[in-house]
Amino acid sequence: MSTKAFVVCLAIAGVLGFAVRFGTFLWEGRTAPLSGDAVFYHETANLLADGKGYINPVFFHAGYCFDAGPTDGPVYSFLVGAEDCPTVDVVQPDGSVRAVTVTLPPGTQEPTAAHPPLWSFILSVSSRLGFDSVNEHRMVGLLFGTLGVILIGLAGRELFGERAGVIAAFIAAVYGFLWLNDWSLMSESLVTAFVPLMTIVAVRWWRKPSWRLAVVLGVLSGLGGLLRTELLAYGPLLALFAVVVFRSSWKPLLRDFGIISAVCLAVLAPWLIRNMTTFDKPIYLSPTGTLQAQTNCDAAYYGEKTGYWERFCAEPEPVSTDGTMLDESERDAIKRSWANEYISTHKTRLLVVAPLRSLRMFNLYDPIGTARFDMAVENREFRQSILALVEYYIVAALALVGAICAWKRRLVLLPVVLWPALVVVVAAASFGNNRYRVSAEPSLIWLASLALCVAFDRFRKSQRVTVSETTASTAISPS
Repeated sequence: MSTKAFVVCLAIAGVLGFAVRFGTFLWEGRTAPLSGDAVFYHETANLLADGKGYINPVFFHAGYCFDAGPTDGPVYSFLVGAEDCPTVDVVQPDGSVRAVTVTLPPGTQEPTAAHPPLWSFILSVSSRLGFDSVNEHRMVGLLFGTLGVILIGLAGRELFGERAGVIAAFIAAVYGFLWLNDWSLMSESLVTAFVPLMTIVAVRWWRKPSWRLAVVLGVLSGLGGLLRTELLAYGPLLALFAVVVFRSSWKPLLRDFGIISAVCLAVLAPWLIRNMTTFDKPIYLSPTGTLQAQTNCDAAYYGEKTGYWERFCAEPEPVSTDGTMLDESERDAIKRSWANEYISTHKTRLLVVAPLRSLRMFNLYDPIGTARFDMAVENREFRQSILALVEYYIVAALALVGAICAWKRRLVLLPVVLWPALVVVVAAASFGNNRYRVSAEPSLIWLASLALCVAFDRFRKSQRVTVSETTASTAISPS
């Protein structure tokens, strides 16, 4: 395939990808209410654009107050959203009871690190340009999703050749578990573009290491850390694996590992410094207590949501005994203590739950249940989720074949399979759902495209052999 033909095919795939995304947006997305993390991203983006800083949008827009219910333990009471804040009895450390009324009115500006800031920052640029509505922010997601289609094609070419790149781009254009994210206003739209970009740089470095590529990979790893955990880990881990695989060249590779790690840390430094100087207790990239509490409780260890998460396990919000608001880091520490206490009394069960989290992440455990949970949490239409699930199983099966083909042909494989491996680890430590698997989806698509290329080559070869045998058998002897 010529370069011109590749570019034309890639452009067609990009147009198809945008058409699919924009079509589903018009059909369903433009009227769908925001939910979950999407609310946070949209509102923090507009608050950033308004010069309010990176603050808790719930406290700013709605306010909070004490629950009228009893306290849970001798150290703290709880907050729930309400219009009228009643007086409640708060148990003091000495056992006495104190009646207090506390209100956090709308307009409260509490610094937050609830999610890494990169996606909110990008959306805030849109807001500053005047495109600040929900659907205008959704259009930003559609554009990044379309960019992801093109970059997946470019990375496929870098990995396995131009034909594989074209096939990968067309698969990505119609792949449900990619376009379902793009009108939802979730950060996964940016992840879809970020993963193939990192992979292109990583593969070039893997084939021909240089300090310049190490710097670029370090920058991308740092920016990735402002988006998702596995994006932060990818570059340094790949460099460590290279030291092991290419032991004869371990010194320059170890140097590159140091460069990647140092540059990554330098990119993260402003965010880390901001968090360390803003909150009372240490918060690095983002708080983990809420997620730990939501994934380490009875609802997430037993029953239909095993390996998933339950919002109510991290509610209500803890406050201090004197009725003052704990900052986000202090509330996070308390929630982590809830999770750690639960884990300490359910260690044996965790050995069962952790693998089920990873299996759920890859739809090898209760896939229909996960699709139904996605409906409630992320406003996904069930039929679209089932269509995406069917596509996923086809692509995943082809990806297994592609991985075997890559291994036998000694093609670059580790930079590809490292993404799914990281997702397995993330799932085991947290929970499994379809949206959080997004950083592994491009790898499945690349390997599936390789499998299709190999199958096509074998089919074409068999056709040539058949034609040759037929010609030989019907040839007329010159004698």
